[in-house]
Amino acid sequence: MGGVAATPAWAQDTATTTSPDEIVVTAQRREQSLQDVPIAITAVTAQTLQDQNVQSVEDYFALTPNVSFQSNGSRDRKDLAIRGISNQLNPYADVRQSTYAFYIDEFNVAAGTSNPQIVDLERIEVLRGPQGTYFGRNAVGGAINVITKKPVNEFEGFIDAGYSSYNTYRAEGAVNVPVIDGLLAVRASGKYEHSDGFIKNINPIGGGNDSEYYTYRAQARLTPTDNFTLDLTYNKSNETVGMRNGVPTGFVTATWASVYYGKTAGNIGAADGVGFFPDNSTRVNFNRPQEVGGDFEYLSGRAVWEIGTVAITGVVGTLRSEVFNYGDVDGGSRDYFYEDLFLVRKSTSGELRVQSTGNDNLFDWSVGTSVGRDTGVMDQSTYHGADSPLCPASYAGKCSGLEVTGLDSNSSTDYWAMFGQGTLNVTSKLAATVGVRYSRETVMNYSITRSNLVQTGVNDRVSKFDDFSPKFTLSYKVSPDWLIFANASRGFKSGGTQTSNNVNLTNDFKPETLWDYELGTKFDLFDGKLRVDVTSFYMDWKNVQQTIRFQYIDTVTGLLRSVSGIANAAAAESYGAEASFDARITPEFTLSGQVGWNKTKFKDYPNALIDGAVINVTGKQLVNAPEWTLGAQAQYKRTIAGDLKGFVRAEWNFRDKMISNPYAYRYNVYPFISPSYHNVNLRMGLETETIRATVYVENLFDAKYFANAYEKAFYSGVQVEPSYRVVGASFGIKF
Repeated sequence: MGGVAATPAWAQDTATTTSPDEIVVTAQRREQSLQDVPIAITAVTAQTLQDQNVQSVEDYFALTPNVSFQSNGSRDRKDLAIRGISNQLNPYADVRQSTYAFYIDEFNVAAGTSNPQIVDLERIEVLRGPQGTYFGRNAVGGAINVITKKPVNEFEGFIDAGYSSYNTYRAEGAVNVPVIDGLLAVRASGKYEHSDGFIKNINPIGGGNDSEYYTYRAQARLTPTDNFTLDLTYNKSNETVGMRNGVPTGFVTATWASVYYGKTAGNIGAADGVGFFPDNSTRVNFNRPQEVGGDFEYLSGRAVWEIGTVAITGVVGTLRSEVFNYGDVDGGSRDYFYEDLFLVRKSTSGELRVQSTGNDNLFDWSVGTSVGRDTGVMDQSTYHGADSPLCPASYAGKCSGLEVTGLDSNSSTDYWAMFGQGTLNVTSKLAATVGVRYSRETVMNYSITRSNLVQTGVNDRVSKFDDFSPKFTLSYKVSPDWLIFANASRGFKSGGTQTSNNVNLTNDFKPETLWDYELGTKFDLFDGKLRVDVTSFYMDWKNVQQTIRFQYIDTVTGLLRSVSGIANAAAAESYGAEASFDARITPEFTLSGQVGWNKTKFKDYPNALIDGAVINVTGKQLVNAPEWTLGAQAQYKRTIAGDLKGFVRAEWNFRDKMISNPYAYRYNVYPFISPSYHNVNLRMGLETETIRATVYVENLFDAKYFANAYEKAFYSGVQVEPSYRVVGASFGIKF
């Protein structure tokens, strides 16, 4: 896919453009025209980020074919899927695993967040397919490359404020200051948002999913010579939400159906005064306060030294993130259970790269090395409430505050890698690329599990994994406006060790590997007024890592036991096609569209452990992998008087039905199968070179949909995060 909306885009670190409609990307760690890069890539420019009011990861994923996401109750708890390849692991693992890489200005932030700050950005690049050579570990399904706006040698900035439904108000802005002319410039940006939330707790304790979010970034750029640049960045984000963004569905899974109702799993949950989605999408009834959220910060540095036709780039950084869940966990009006979960993750990584700088050389090359360490420490406890149905007999019904289950764990991953890529420009039209990455990871886990103060397991395990992942590309430039390319690349995701003992799970789980084969083309027509990308692909995924997570009552001791681990499905496959276009119909009217078709299935997985039952899921669709994803964006902008312009913009996207939770393999019903949906947004406004005013309606027709079904000790059944309509306005000034 190409850049969304045919609008001007600025190169990463320059103040000029190469042509009116050309988009420059750095997906291969050098500046190239989007249409010259032999990769399936979406580049969302700064202009599109503004036009579409992109505030979060799901907003720009709506502009990308064959990409989907799930939400686990708050802003920074998103599980992303690219071409059906997703992270099937526990989002609360000590060390955050993923099947995609996430970089901000070449610093790897995947260990700490999946939804970073969307303020003052140059562009966002979404690369589909394995990207191991440059984006490294865990880039099995693809990579997200975020490029921020850098400090420049002039005073500038902007302020933007908005108000929308549910008493939601936000303010964001940036300011750039040249401290020492031609030598040092600094740039600061930030955002604050507060909302009363769209879900209310009808219980007398009150509350709801009211939220507060703030983020800020400070950058400094030092340019002591014409050929040396040093960038330093500090970024911090914080989110606090009054409760998970979920409402009950009435479907109760096996363990909790037995505990609460003495029945088998099904639609047996009590309405509890609020009812079920979709009839109820705004109310809950829980008897204890609840709070979820997190904190994320990083410090990074990037230095580039150009020596003739060679550039040396060094990137180093460290990050820390906190995740917490406190309070009610049964989601009901009875005082059954509550929890404390506190998770701290840290990551330090660095990369050194040497590469050629020319794009017209006979041979373009790049070599480098990277090293890093990720750590995580978790303290999780679930406690009996006053009405607990699992209170041990020895406590005579008075076990409020007694720990039901507990987990203390400490994990780390140490890794290093060497990589290189070379492109032989055989002729002015034909090029052949070979890339390779060798990596080694050492994974350690120490954990203690408990049930009603009884220690149920101690684990102290270490595993090591090595990988050699190549990439091969052939590209042919039929004409200056037409590129054909073919890719074959391998992706790798490290294995690890289990956090609990269970006879059904091995002590270690294997790495995932994936081979991706692509054939694509990119071309421009009508003097660049129409840009088209088309790619077909086949992905062969081996040893798919699948989370095993459920509770059961031990028939011998009567204790509630938890099983939490990872199993390897034997094999899966994903194949399909994707296409996009950006068209400037007239100077005033632009139209963009995306089409993604994706078929996925487990090729061989006869013994999946789903909610305590062994299920044959061979031939079943993968989780978070809709068959069709479609989108279109139309914008009309016209001069009214002088430099005053008026604009109107319409956006539509469609996501096919999909499996939203692995429980669907045992319970092949709603809510574990999310229904398909259409979503329509409308925007209109006025702008000049310095002022922009916008009004908008998102989810115009109030479509009822959700992206995930998540299960805990919920009394009224599995919960989903509902959709809702938003009406708002914003006003911004540039200076």
